Amino acid sequence: MFDWKSFLESLEKKTLGIINITDDSFSGDGVLNSNQQLEKKFELAIKNNVKLLDIGCMSSKPGYKILKRNEEINRLNYFLKNKSKQFYYSIDTFNPSVAKKALDSGFLIINDVSGFVDEKMIELASQTKCGIIVMHRNPKSAYLHEKMKYSNVLEEVNTHLIDQIEHLIKNGIEKKQIAIDPGLGFGKNMDDSIDLFLNLKNLITVYPLVVGYSKKKFTEQFNMTESEMQKHCIDSGVALVRLHLDN
Repeated sequence: MFDWKSFLESLEKKTLGIINITDDSFSGDGVLNSNQQLEKKFELAIKNNVKLLDIGCMSSKPGYKILKRNEEINRLNYFLKNKSKQFYYSIDTFNPSVAKKALDSGFLIINDVSGFVDEKMIELASQTKCGIIVMHRNPKSAYLHEKMKYSNVLEEVNTHLIDQIEHLIKNGIEKKQIAIDPGLGFGKNMDDSIDLFLNLKNLITVYPLVVGYSKKKFTEQFNMTESEMQKHCIDSGVALVRLHLDN
């Protein structure tokens, strides 16, 4: 069974590196069908001592289009044929078939930005005992990027995450499998994302916290360098900072 505590202890650097196997990524860093660009990402990960890579085969940017299952699988297959054995991997998907293919191919973690709303995904994680990253999802939201109104975003995100986790545990997920993500930039306006980022230390502390702010527009409001934002996360108790591999 995957255990976040022991896994995190094995990582020297608390970074989750992003590799997008897409041609339409929000940040323009997709490496679909470009072995040269993929190899460059691996080299950057090695240079920065990043051992855990998050592989996404479908963009989840605002206005994203859901791919046919076979297309997402085909993109994953491309990555599997060219992956490096020097890293650990998580799969960024909300498609249970894609997640299963990744786990069967040695991936350790499912990173589901939809918040594990698909019962088939929950069943897969329960059966395989893999690691999971549960992103915050407002229960009233109809779709991933619907901007929801919050009176106290920190309190409400904590409450929603607790409810999500309780549902997972009731359906066979073990506590040691679970990490959480507040979902910065997902279904939140800029002020809400800023509020969450500045108050990361007040998010749930029972489970490892994964935070992804990289290249998101709300960070332009901070008078902070990239290294200062990373330090803020680590000082706030964040277990993994999810970052693009740029330099």
